[in-house]
Amino acid sequence: MKFLARAAIAALAIGLAQQASAADIKLLCIPGLRAAFDELLPKFERDTGHKVVFHFEIYPNQKKEIESGDFDVAIFATPQIDALGKEGKVVPSTVANLASTSIGVAVKSGALRPDIGSDEAFKKTLLAAKSITYTKQSQTGVFLTKQLETRGLADALKDKLQLQPGGAMTTFVVARGEAELGIVLVSDILATPGVDLVGPVPASWQNMVMQTAAVGATAKQPAAAAELIKYLASPAAAAVFKAKGLEPPKGS
Repeated sequence: MKFLARAAIAALAIGLAQQASAADIKLLCIPGLRAAFDELLPKFERDTGHKVVFHFEIYPNQKKEIESGDFDVAIFATPQIDALGKEGKVVPSTVANLASTSIGVAVKSGALRPDIGSDEAFKKTLLAAKSITYTKQSQTGVFLTKQLETRGLADALKDKLQLQPGGAMTTFVVARGEAELGIVLVSDILATPGVDLVGPVPASWQNMVMQTAAVGATAKQPAAAAELIKYLASPAAAAVFKAKGLEPPKGS
């Protein structure tokens, strides 16, 4: 009985210590990592006692939080994190690469999958489509707009484009049948019910972007934030990223 009592007291002490050290970690991140985080973050919270309060949106739509410094961890494209480091918004020594995003094509589940296996086939598919959607200000959207202009397709496609103002909208538009084709991150497509992944866009249309994490320069929970980044950069997390349509850094 005495042994059980001591064990109970020890367990209570450990629980109270974890509760005392638990932190709310404010995370800013693009929507393309959400499916992986839906699996990863609950385990992190169980193991550490911390709670992750997340805001998933494209980078331009996170400006208010970024400018105010009201975040503990930011996860965006490497050039954006590098720029935030130079501006004093994140701590450069805490930077860690997590996984690369890539562009794919989505159609409504059960719809005929068009040919996108070559540059010429993809061009014909775009010209034949009744409607095309992508997120205007995302990294993918900015890249696609430039590609359409460079390839002389912008005028031919302008009347069929449905440009979305924010993240996590494009695939749902396709799922509802409101657009025939969605051009969006592969990870978004795989995570959305009601759409099928046709495949990645051809290599010359591809835009692999490394998503990078860093602790905010004015983070309220810098130690817990660093702990979260370490976990997200671990080999175990890399396996989850890969399963969700992302590409972890080589060697992870």
